[in-house]
Amino acid sequence: MYYINEKTNMLVALLAQYGVKDVVLCPGSRNAMIVNNIAENGNFRVHRFTDERSAAFAALGMCGEDRQPVAVVVTSGSALMNCSPAVVEAYYRHMPLVVVSADRPQEEIGQNVGQTMLQADALRHCTRCSVNLTDAMGDTAYFNHRLVCEALVKSISPVAGPVHINVPLPDVSECEQSDTAPSFDCQPILFRNALASGAALLTSDFDFIFDDARRPILVVGQTTEPLGRMMMTSIRKQMVVLSEPLSDLTSEAFDGIFSNMPSELLPDLVIYVGDNMVCRAINRSFASIGNLKVWRVSAEGDFASPFMHLAGVVRQTPESFLLQLEAYLKEKAASRNNTMGEHLSDTMGEHLSDSMGEECFDNNFLRAWTVAFAEERQRLDEAIDMQRLSAAATVAYIHEQLEDMEYDYRLHYANSTSVRLACRYATGNYVYCNRGVNGIEGCVSTAAGHSLATDARVFCFTGDLAFFYDQNALWNSELSGNLRIVVFNDHRGSIFDRVKGLAASSQRETFIAGYHQADARGITTQNDIGYIAAKTIDEMHLGVVKLLTEETSRPMLLEVFLD
Repeated sequence: MYYINEKTNMLVALLAQYGVKDVVLCPGSRNAMIVNNIAENGNFRVHRFTDERSAAFAALGMCGEDRQPVAVVVTSGSALMNCSPAVVEAYYRHMPLVVVSADRPQEEIGQNVGQTMLQADALRHCTRCSVNLTDAMGDTAYFNHRLVCEALVKSISPVAGPVHINVPLPDVSECEQSDTAPSFDCQPILFRNALASGAALLTSDFDFIFDDARRPILVVGQTTEPLGRMMMTSIRKQMVVLSEPLSDLTSEAFDGIFSNMPSELLPDLVIYVGDNMVCRAINRSFASIGNLKVWRVSAEGDFASPFMHLAGVVRQTPESFLLQLEAYLKEKAASRNNTMGEHLSDTMGEHLSDSMGEECFDNNFLRAWTVAFAEERQRLDEAIDMQRLSAAATVAYIHEQLEDMEYDYRLHYANSTSVRLACRYATGNYVYCNRGVNGIEGCVSTAAGHSLATDARVFCFTGDLAFFYDQNALWNSELSGNLRIVVFNDHRGSIFDRVKGLAASSQRETFIAGYHQADARGITTQNDIGYIAAKTIDEMHLGVVKLLTEETSRPMLLEVFLD
C-alpha cells in the first residue's frame, strides 16, 4: 500500500534519483506517509530506530562508510531537535547527513496544537542547507522540487555536510491510498562544480548542457565588471544573447520584444549567467515554456532561476564560464566547417561565405532574433521626439554627447524608470546600478561614494523620488567636481504607470505614485552643489553641455522637469 501525496512522492523519487541508498526510519504519525512509501519503495536499505537522537547518529555512522548521503526521517515536534547533536557533529566532520522532518501544516503552528513547533530553519546554523517545503502544491510543485534538489546537492557539494528538509504534511487519515506504486516524473537538478581544482569544463560537459538544443539563448544578468567585448561579440555570432548594459558592452535592447513574443523566438535552452536582470517580462515569458531547460551558472553554485525549469547548475565564475563557452562554440564551428569541406569540392569551397559553418544551431532562430533586435532598436529610436523634452530624449542626447568627450567616466543609473532607460539608450556602455535588491534608497549615495574612489567623471541618472529619498548623499564636504547628477522630475513615481491594475485606483497619484511638488534647488544650495534647471528642450541641451564640459570643484546637478 502507498499513500498518494505529491510532496511525499516527489521527495521519495528525488532521494532515489540522487543516489541515497540507506534511510533510517523513526516511528510517528505525521511522518507515516514518508516512512511507509520509502519502506515500500524497494530502492532503499531501510533501518528502524525508535530514538531520534540515536537514529541520527546511526545515520551519521553510515555516512562514514563511503561518504554518500544517508537520510533519517523523523516526525514533527521535538523529534527534530533530538537530531541536533548528530547534525552538529556532521557539520564539523563534513558528513552528508540528510534530515527529513515531517511537520504540521502552517496554519496549525503556534495554535496550541500538539506536537508542533517552529521547525523551519530550526537547524539552519549547523547545516549546509535548510529548506522548508510549502504546504500548497499545484503551481508550487516546481518550487518544492527545486528546494529538495538544492538540499540534496548541497549535502555533498561543494563541501559535504548535513542538510535539513522540512515537509509540512496533512494528517495521514486525510490522504488517499493505493495498491499501485506512485509514479512521479521528476528529474534531479544536476550540479557540476567547475571551481574545484583542475575542474575546467570539458567539451563533453558543454555537449551535455546543450544536448539536442536547437534554439539556445544565453541570458546574462548583472556582473560586477563589464564582460570582454571581443568575447561577447564572438559568442553572439554563434547563439542568441540577451544581456543589458549592467554586464555587457555589446548588449542589445530587447525589453519591447517580449510585449508580443512570436513563437519563433522562444528558446528550448537557456543558459543563465550573472545576477538580476532589469527586464521582468523575460521571467514570465520563459517560465511559460513547457519544454524549456535552464542551466544556471554562478560562482556560488546557487539554484536561482527566475525562469523556473532549472535542469542543472554549474559552479563557475561568469567570466571563466563564458571564455570556455566561447572556445567551445568556436570549436564546434570549426568542426562543422571541416565536415562541410569534406563534402564540397575545392571549387565550391572557395566561394563559401566566411560565416558559413559558424552557427552551431538553428540558423533561422539566430536570424529571427537578429531581425527582432534591429526592429526593437528602430522602434525605440523612432519613439523619441528629440524636439520634445522627455527623460528618454535627455538620456539619448547625453550619451550622444559623451561619445565626443575625451575624459574617462562612469555611469550610475538609479533603480525604477532610470535604469530601464539605460537598457534602451545606454547600450555600448557599462552601467552601475544597485540591482541586488532593486531599491531606490542609496542610489545617489552609491554614485557619490564611487566619485570619491576615482578621478573619472561619475554620472548619476535618477528619478525624483530616488533623489529626494537619498538627498543626504550630497551632505558631504569631500565631494568634488567629478560627480555629475541628472534628476528627472515629473513630481511622481512614473514607474507606477507601467503597473497593470493601478489605472483605476483613485489613490494612485497621492499614495502609490508619491505625488509631490518639490524640486532640488534648495537641496543643492544648502550643500554647495552647482544647479541647472531645464524646463524646455533647448534648456536641456544647454544644461547637458554645461554638465559635461564645465570644470568645477564641487558636484553639479541638472534637474530636468517633465511636466
